[in-house]
Amino acid sequence: MVVNINEIIAGLIVAFLYGVGTFFAKIVSEKDPFLQWIIVNIVGIVLCVVIILKDPQKIYQLHGKILLYGVISAVMVVVGSLLLYYALHKGRASIVVPLSSIGPAITTILAVVFLKEHLSHFQIFGIVLIIVGIILISLNN
Repeated sequence: MVVNINEIIAGLIVAFLYGVGTFFAKIVSEKDPFLQWIIVNIVGIVLCVVIILKDPQKIYQLHGKILLYGVISAVMVVVGSLLLYYALHKGRASIVVPLSSIGPAITTILAVVFLKEHLSHFQIFGIVLIIVGIILISLNN
């Protein structure tokens, strides 16, 4: 499998943005997790409006399974983010955030099983190490 540098750069940028964004979410969530959730969703709605205004044809692509999968994804992400902010309100970021980081491993497993994507032995080993590392980081001594 050929390594695509653009995928690596995009993944690192996403990780950085999520990491810094979740840090600030922890600060807001300590005061009120629902406030953080509301802010995130308002910003998301504004960005969606900008995208639709820029390319109105995108709205016509929403039909059938694409619409269904989009709704399922949106519900899971919105509920997951609300639970993340609530968990940050009640708990420590050093425990909550690493555990929530198992999500990409779940996505990878689902992609292999249902989308027939392939992983090398090194990638499988890396995912196992990441999961073990996240669990070890989250253990409370």
